[in-house]
Amino acid sequence: MMNQKVFVAFAVISLTLIGLDTRAQKSVGNPLFLHMHDNMVKVDKYANVNGTPFLNDEWQMAAVMLANDVLAENVKVRINLLENTLHYLDEEGKEMVSTQPIKSVVFKNAASDTSAVFVTRRFVKEGGEKLPDAWMQLLEKGKASLLKMVHKELKDDPKQYGSATVTQSIVTDMRYYVWYQNELTRVKNVTEIADLLVNSKLYARVDKMKKNSKSEEDMRSAIAYFNNL
Repeated sequence: MMNQKVFVAFAVISLTLIGLDTRAQKSVGNPLFLHMHDNMVKVDKYANVNGTPFLNDEWQMAAVMLANDVLAENVKVRINLLENTLHYLDEEGKEMVSTQPIKSVVFKNAASDTSAVFVTRRFVKEGGEKLPDAWMQLLEKGKASLLKMVHKELKDDPKQYGSATVTQSIVTDMRYYVWYQNELTRVKNVTEIADLLVNSKLYARVDKMKKNSKSEEDMRSAIAYFNNL
């Protein structure tokens, strides 16, 4: 099982990618809890909406790197992808919404000793303004990096128009992007990745895959192969 020291070290190492800045500083007390302007969640405004605004409804242990390079360790958080905010539980167990600029969140999966890295545009050293103002999961890192956006949108049910009450649903779709040479490009399949990176060995590799494969596994494989060339 991944212990606390190993997890924190992994959090910092995992963020040394795509030209990201990983200078982490410790603070006295948890820096998330010390912020006075965060908002407490009093009412679940999505209680009557179909679907969830969160990446995961369950609270997960994470390491959070703030924009000032301070690392908040062992915090229970969940990411609101509809509003692009970070919710956390404070020392008294109250649900809060952070108003601080955040660079990244690394989630710990104790069962499998793995972690998932989510970054914002603030973590890119150069060209961050080219990234959308949204959370993105880093799937592969290197000279080319693959990122996934779990895009959520609130929509009215078209069948309910004209009714006294309108049912709303949160619709989710996956969007994949490649960060290469300080440019972010949306890709939908392995062929688009090969066309973007323009490498004969990668083309040969992609030709062995299912034509125009859209599977995340194949797209990760293509990026990982290119990064090892």
